[in-house]
Parts: sequence; C-alpha cells; structure tokens
Amino acid sequence: MQRIVLVIRDRGRKDIVAFHPTEQAAREALADYVRERTPEASDAENDAELIAAYFADESVALYTIAGVPAAKC
Repeated sequence: MQRIVLVIRDRGRKDIVAFHPTEQAAREALADYVRERTPEASDAENDAELIAAYFADESVALYTIAGVPAAKC
C-alpha cells in the first residue's frame, strides 16, 4: 500500500510534511495552501496555474508530491 506525501518549503515559514491518501488529495491541499497565502487569487479557477505561479521561483518556495510505501507495523 502506498501513501502520498506533500512537502512544502516556503522561505520564512515552517516546512510542511503531510501525508494524504491520494495524489488528488495532496494537490487539493497544495492548492489550499497557495490560496491561503494569495487571497487575490482565491477566485482563480485553474489550480495548476495558481500553483505554478506561486512556486515559479524555487529559491523562494518549492514543493514535492511523492508516493511512499506505507509502513508495516
């Protein structure tokens, strides 16, 4: 079984590492993160463009979404 991890590094903010059940859920969380920090973009309909614009300068902010195996306990 695989889980999806979302990692966000944003200059001047605490790093975020969050696990999600699906890649879609991680992308929705990422879009929510961007919308919270760019209120003027809250009505934008295209999440992909909004995310790309926010993370355009990797020296300021970056993110990754990756699948990781779930731990077996």
